[in-house]
Amino acid sequence: MAEVQQPAYDMIIFGETGFAGKYIIREALKFLGTQSSPLKTLALAGRSYSKLSEALKWASNSTSHSTIPLLIADTSDPHSLLHMASQAKLVLNCVGPFLLHGDPVVAACVEAGCDYLDICAETEFMETMEVVYHEKAVKKGSLVVSACGFDSIPAELGYLFNSRQWVSPAVPNQVETYLSLESEKKVVVNFGTLESLVWREVYDNKLVELHGPRPKRTLPQIPGSEGSLIEHQKKIGLWAMKLPSADATVVRRTLSMLIDNPTGLQGVDETPKQAEKRVAYWSKIKLVHFGVKIATKSLIGILIIIASGLSIGLLGRFTISKWLLINFPSVFSLGVFRKNSPTEDEIVSASFKMWFVSCGSSGANKKLDTEIITRVMGPDIAYVTTSIIFVQCALTILRQRGDL
Repeated sequence: MAEVQQPAYDMIIFGETGFAGKYIIREALKFLGTQSSPLKTLALAGRSYSKLSEALKWASNSTSHSTIPLLIADTSDPHSLLHMASQAKLVLNCVGPFLLHGDPVVAACVEAGCDYLDICAETEFMETMEVVYHEKAVKKGSLVVSACGFDSIPAELGYLFNSRQWVSPAVPNQVETYLSLESEKKVVVNFGTLESLVWREVYDNKLVELHGPRPKRTLPQIPGSEGSLIEHQKKIGLWAMKLPSADATVVRRTLSMLIDNPTGLQGVDETPKQAEKRVAYWSKIKLVHFGVKIATKSLIGILIIIASGLSIGLLGRFTISKWLLINFPSVFSLGVFRKNSPTEDEIVSASFKMWFVSCGSSGANKKLDTEIITRVMGPDIAYVTTSIIFVQCALTILRQRGDL
């Protein structure tokens, strides 16, 4: 029997020539070839050899990684994507907006049977890819996972951690998450996020035309208060409003999965020891009403966010105003978004806090008399935190693929 040829690279990072991608390369290089790391071989892929070379030089800050292969692949060339995917165990996709550029990359990875991760926060894209490629991915043995950056790992792990703090007979009813972006300088949100917001309706309609509507998932029917438009959460000292984000969708999809799989999903080649750990972990997770809110220390900050959201929503409806919004984001988003990449000082000074405030009952009386507050915090969300999380997700897959 002929031996199955192993992929040439443990991991290929695709489309990393943008500003965020350079940070992902830099983070991956920390683990390349180290004794305890499963990452032994790495390649970079993109449209331009010169830009790939520049990104690698910036990320490595030396010539010690000059031997890392640079591959040419383009989302407009399916053959180049398939050739790239066929050489990797795992592809990390950094090319966004994913509603525009992500589909052909997923298609190539599934066809090649390699695993795929991205940092997408576009829920329409995630759900469509599941509908279109799930069955084929199962047959090919390809693992496809989105939202492996700041969206939505901190929210998911934060919710899971908070849920596990409730010890029977106490039962939580709801968890509200408050996201606070902080900086010693000005807080500016990633321009790629604005692009996704502006173009999501157009691209989502194209995906529906191409693949059909996405099916609705069954969600647990748990009573929970939506609350007012603006809330003053005194216990954590923040003003907040509901945030339409991928975080809420991702966590609710987990809750939906737990309805049919209360002990979690079984791994492909799961060992008895791993199965025991899985059952012990997931059996302690409670189904709750989950929400996400953006928070600031002042009411003025919330009003600016509302005004920016209204401006983006209105201008995004028309072709000319949409062009103005994309090309002059700082003006038309009231300074929330900026086209130029942040400076190193701005990135270093930026940080985030996510507060998870859960309330529930302490016993059989079902009265909401107990509250548990937990917190996740870290550095800049768009570049530093996302890079750390993305690479750690990749290392986990390379190290524990059989358990997934």
